[in-house]
Amino acid sequence: MPYRHAYRWVLGLFPLIALAFWPGYLGQLAQAPFALHAHGLTATAWLMLLTAQSWSIHARRAAWHRAAGLATFAVVPLFAAAGPLALWSMAGLWRTQADPFHAAFGARLVIADMIAGPCVTALVAYALARRRRVGVHAAAMLATALLVLPPIIGRLFPALPGFPHGGWAGFAGFRLASDLAEGVTLLIALVLASRRSDGRVAFGLAAAATAAQLIGFETIGRTAFWERAVTRLTDMPVAPVALTAGVAAAAILLLAWRLGAARPWRVKPGLAAMSASAR
Repeated sequence: MPYRHAYRWVLGLFPLIALAFWPGYLGQLAQAPFALHAHGLTATAWLMLLTAQSWSIHARRAAWHRAAGLATFAVVPLFAAAGPLALWSMAGLWRTQADPFHAAFGARLVIADMIAGPCVTALVAYALARRRRVGVHAAAMLATALLVLPPIIGRLFPALPGFPHGGWAGFAGFRLASDLAEGVTLLIALVLASRRSDGRVAFGLAAAATAAQLIGFETIGRTAFWERAVTRLTDMPVAPVALTAGVAAAAILLLAWRLGAARPWRVKPGLAAMSASAR
């Protein structure tokens, strides 16, 4: 099976997540708003599910892999619904100038959330539609993990000794750290896309999303037009948007599953037996 040790890399994200989000979230859970809890819990659930899916198929636990696959239809729509909650919370903190960080970057980070969330749903849908092509399916599922790298790395870089703070680097060095994080993620995505032809589309999409986040952060996100748009966004009720996002994600995944059922199995000869056992 392709990407045999990928689950180890996904597991490695969890301690990095703990380090990156301890100061602003994990270290003050009692004070965090519901939106952050919803986003954090559903994102964590998805990474855990992704780890279980990758491990189970390589451990020949076909039943566990199928169970994790079914759980996708619950976890991804919940993640999609939690996305607008986190986005509205970020926008609200920027609008109220709640703290120096959100005052400087809140509106610009809205762009990243608006790109990453739908991209996760798109990649999972693509994985389901192409699940009979094992390499394509695996690449699309694993590509979703790349989209969590920028917020992790972007919060870890400023903690490095000698990392610049202030000036062009932005408040607490976050602007420079964010750009570097997006650049590192883009490089990883491009390398992965070049290594296997069956992973080109999935990792290419992750690379495109990462590039769009970087460009949007440094261009549109700095304009008065975008700030007006974010202000109008906070005037809208978030609950209907979150519900619509969750329902739309569920519908997209179901459609992708039905499309995938009509496609023939395409695996290398040496993988045929395992693929058949995982149906």
